[in-house]
Amino acid sequence: MLPARPAFDLLVLAAATAAASVALAAGPQPMAADEPTYVHVLQPGDTLIGLGRRYLVEPGSWPELAHLNQVRQPRRMPIGSSLRIPLRLMRTEPGLAIVTSITGSVRGTDAPLIVGQTLPQGSELNTGSDSHATVRLVDGTLLRLRSSGRVRIDEARRVTGTGAVRSGVQLDRGRVEIDAQPARGGQPGFRITTPQGVLGVRGTQFRVEADGALTRGEVLEGTVAVSGTGAAGNKQRVAAGFGTVVDAAGRVAQPVALLPAPDTSQLPVLYERPLVRLRLPAQPGAVAYRVLVARDETFDAVLADVRSATPELRIAGLPDGRYPMRLRATDAQGLEGRDARALLQLKAQPEPPLPRTPTPRAVISGTRVDFAWTASSEAQRYRLQLARTISGGAEFAVLDRDLKDLQAVAQSLDPLPPGAYVWRLASVRADGDQGPFGDAQSFELRAPPPQPAPPSPPTVGDGSVHLSWQGLPGQTFELQVARDAVFTQIVTALTLDRNQIELPLTGAGRFHVRLRARDADGFVGPWSASQSFDVIPCVRDARDACVRAGNGTLQLQ
Repeated sequence: MLPARPAFDLLVLAAATAAASVALAAGPQPMAADEPTYVHVLQPGDTLIGLGRRYLVEPGSWPELAHLNQVRQPRRMPIGSSLRIPLRLMRTEPGLAIVTSITGSVRGTDAPLIVGQTLPQGSELNTGSDSHATVRLVDGTLLRLRSSGRVRIDEARRVTGTGAVRSGVQLDRGRVEIDAQPARGGQPGFRITTPQGVLGVRGTQFRVEADGALTRGEVLEGTVAVSGTGAAGNKQRVAAGFGTVVDAAGRVAQPVALLPAPDTSQLPVLYERPLVRLRLPAQPGAVAYRVLVARDETFDAVLADVRSATPELRIAGLPDGRYPMRLRATDAQGLEGRDARALLQLKAQPEPPLPRTPTPRAVISGTRVDFAWTASSEAQRYRLQLARTISGGAEFAVLDRDLKDLQAVAQSLDPLPPGAYVWRLASVRADGDQGPFGDAQSFELRAPPPQPAPPSPPTVGDGSVHLSWQGLPGQTFELQVARDAVFTQIVTALTLDRNQIELPLTGAGRFHVRLRARDADGFVGPWSASQSFDVIPCVRDARDACVRAGNGTLQLQ
């Protein structure tokens, strides 16, 4: 039984009852199933007039609620039943999104964006190459816009008096990763619109990509309703673990299973080179691979976003540290699969020096071995390890020598017993921070022949310096020698197809050297750290060899 109402309200209710009866007599015309609505659960004392005053932009349009909900008797609506109210009829207030993270170059509608900036409805976000932005929308949804993308905040409004919000964005191009805030009962969900379709959710994790001609959607959790907006538009419900493609005509393809997460079980625990190479097993059905490296587990601050047509992904430019990674494969439709999660632990600095002598696989007669290497610009001292060659590659498990505080760029060891050896070097900073060891170099030490002939008078006649380094099959190398550490005074610039060289000396003094590798597919790695070596000015004889006197070299004054 309704409580007493003013006579005017009762007359209007009677008129609405008659109008609703006439409209319903012509046939039921309910709301479209996908129209955004707010659901109000009827309470004691609720009337259509009162609900119109509470919620509607035009309070007098409450008869439309009766028509849309097929209410035949507005004065006798059952308590506890649901009344759907289209959001287009309801009063709203402006809401704001907020920028929570930025990497690289991100612009708004008129100017660069900063972390903490609020964005009203209608605002744009544009990410540059290798740039990313995370935005918390008015409903709490987290939207992560990846590089070279553009998105506009279409809806950011709070529905007056309900606690509900209207939240949606327009993705014009690029890729977004979305953690949609769950919508409570009776409240509308988040929507994302692209040039080809609309994706609506009520709380889930999914990805969307718009590339101009197609829209791709990949669902990780929950379910997403995908509708095409073109002439041939249709609808599909896409469950977790599936993806779909919407073409230019709005046709939504039958959902397909996403590729499984790549196998990361064989990835190294520690990486010790500035150029990180992730080698994944080839995956059936995959035409490309992708890795995202972030500062933390939220992946709001992405430091590297690398794609490759092969299972080898190369990452350059990261400082030493521990980074979470997400790796995924891409199928022939461009749908990216499930994420594999892994940890990238990088310790590549300071870079090790380049070995000079002994040269790789050298055979040395005697008991003495002279080691020499380039000077690293990042090192205050060096560490040298020497071990016997052991079948199976565990040479450095048992060391013959471990010299930890070498100040110079040369060291002699004598006596050493005959045998096959490997040696390696590491750079150590002034604060004691040691970088990774360089690649091992091998040599063989043979016992001197019996009763060796007396040595000839010692002379310095090399006239060159030998450099060697480790390489991979198929690589070529660019090597530069300069008079200065910043390589503005280049003395020699060479392209080599081998990993060692004998450089003729071009004067006396200090020289600086650096190199970089080019893979067989054309990928060029970063320059190594600057190394240096010294050539003493000496008196030379007719053969252009340094003249020695006693145990020393005659130097020019």
